[in-house]
Amino acid sequence: MRSTWMVLALAATALAGCTVAPTHPALREAALPALVPVRDFVANRQSSGGYRVSPDGRKIAWFGTDGVSPAVWIKSLDADDAKAVRMRGRTLRWSADSSILAIVADRGGDEDMRVHAVAADGPSTEALDLTPFARTTSHIVMPVDGTADFVVSSNLRDKKVFDLYRIDARTGARTLLQTNPGNVGWWGVDRKGRTLARVTLDGTQGHLQRPAADGQPWRDLAQWSRWDTVILFGLQEDGRQAWALSNRGRDKLALVRFDLDTGTEDMVHADPDVDLDSVVLSRKTQQPLVIHAMPGYPARRVLDDALARRLDTLADGKPADVQIASMDDSETVFVATVTTDRGSRSYLLRGDQPAQLLGESSLSMVDTELASTRPITVTSRDGLALHGYLTLPPGVAPRQLPMALLVHGGPWQRDRWGNGATNRALQQFLANRGYAVLQLNYRGSSGYGRAFMEKAIGEFAGRMHDDLVDGVRWAVDAGVADPGRVAIYGASYGGYSALVGATFTPEVFACAVDVVGMSDLGSLLQNAPPYWELGKPWWVRFVGDPDRPEDLQRMRDKSPLYRADRATRPILIMHGVNDARVKLDQSERMVAALRAAGKPVEYLTFQGDGHGNQKWNNNLAMYRKTEDFLASCLGGRSSGFDYYQLGAWLF
Repeated sequence: MRSTWMVLALAATALAGCTVAPTHPALREAALPALVPVRDFVANRQSSGGYRVSPDGRKIAWFGTDGVSPAVWIKSLDADDAKAVRMRGRTLRWSADSSILAIVADRGGDEDMRVHAVAADGPSTEALDLTPFARTTSHIVMPVDGTADFVVSSNLRDKKVFDLYRIDARTGARTLLQTNPGNVGWWGVDRKGRTLARVTLDGTQGHLQRPAADGQPWRDLAQWSRWDTVILFGLQEDGRQAWALSNRGRDKLALVRFDLDTGTEDMVHADPDVDLDSVVLSRKTQQPLVIHAMPGYPARRVLDDALARRLDTLADGKPADVQIASMDDSETVFVATVTTDRGSRSYLLRGDQPAQLLGESSLSMVDTELASTRPITVTSRDGLALHGYLTLPPGVAPRQLPMALLVHGGPWQRDRWGNGATNRALQQFLANRGYAVLQLNYRGSSGYGRAFMEKAIGEFAGRMHDDLVDGVRWAVDAGVADPGRVAIYGASYGGYSALVGATFTPEVFACAVDVVGMSDLGSLLQNAPPYWELGKPWWVRFVGDPDRPEDLQRMRDKSPLYRADRATRPILIMHGVNDARVKLDQSERMVAALRAAGKPVEYLTFQGDGHGNQKWNNNLAMYRKTEDFLASCLGGRSSGFDYYQLGAWLF
């Protein structure tokens, strides 16, 4: 072992100082900010997030690290008793009696989610697996009032749909509550653990159903088009009312009161320009506290004056997405998260005490070296308003810059102002390397209403891609981008877009980076996870049915795999080997086709990760490969080597 460390130390010494200076003319003499090491973006052991206060207001849990390992931490608010559960969790949920912290996690990015339970009190960090089922995904639906029980959905019985179970988190004992007949897409469970409603999906219709008395069949109360969006939440204690974000009879998602007996809606709040994002309900009154939207910069409507003043103080008069991430039952202890274009910070709010900083993200810790992001609007060639964001590298005039077009996944998601998950805050990493970064919410993106989304029907590799090209032309016409040095970069659907850019419009892009992107639309749907079954009609509506020969041919025509010979510029493809959504063979086949056609392609896979890396060493490798690749084709700068790579190789 000693010799191993000596070799690593010598290697680190030899590789140190290998920073690659920018070669693009706009950057060579620029006063760019300090080069932030890759490790500070992806492996900062001091960063933390996901703070959740217990219902009794006495404890708090969060995501962090323990040494070099990912961990979930639990501690009392008023005692020095922190303990770490070494686990890479996805979500955290307290039991209603505050005795148990539930951690939902998968193994190696395979999305086979399991629910684990850890006792909040005492020194033990042992996690009890409440759903120890192979090749199964489970999620928490609701903690049950006054108990350590959770209602959990799981596809244990039928991999295509989810049944409901009540599980005692102290013992793991399970009780089957509801069996899915094969078409239930949503179960309505209240805080007492009662199943009060469900939504079934049949053909082109969604049906709201309530359980009948005396064991009779479920009865229909309302129906709507399957293409409407009705997101029900906050079932009231009387069992007759709920809240919903709904676009029934309108273009945009609005907050409505929803009558579970009749299916009728009463409008409460809407934004004229965008869908509402989210709503925070009062635990005590079950009335809305905060309503969020994002027309450009974040917008919030706070319905409690005292709370509004506290959140406004945290925003400090600047654009910020201020969210109530967690609260106790008495609503005297809150966790607030303040997210900007330069990271996020979490604060504890207790009564009238000053806000206490709990922790911050990796970006927040290097925010002085980061760039500003501003909302922009582009007009497409057919007159559609496209909203997005532009991030410009500081220290350089915004003229004729090398640019990265960063395409979000989904495609039914959207890019947001702030440290969002859609692109892993890559805009800041790329801007720090010297690039202008354009993020465009092309047609089909969510957040801008039904009509905007439906303009993407049949437009994969068509007008959806035209929108992206129009965004590039906008940046070129504005003098911001060098037309000969534009890269297209994306993950998932964004990765598909990168491959489309490389094979359908290679003249526009100097290079392309595809992360976990699909190359063959037909086989994507043919090999989809079984629990996509109820959602497949959405894909069929927008893309086609691979079981219909004429649709399959159209999907082939829109698939980069079958146009590999059209590529002319360098391509970088990266993929997690455990990807359950876009299988690894989507990249394997694309790489093989490009190499058979004699096209330039680099390929990197990530062990122990799936559809988006969670492991820091894989993220380190991804960012390092990205900066070197883009430096070679766009002329930005690169750190050249990060000594954490030695640790990544070791672990």
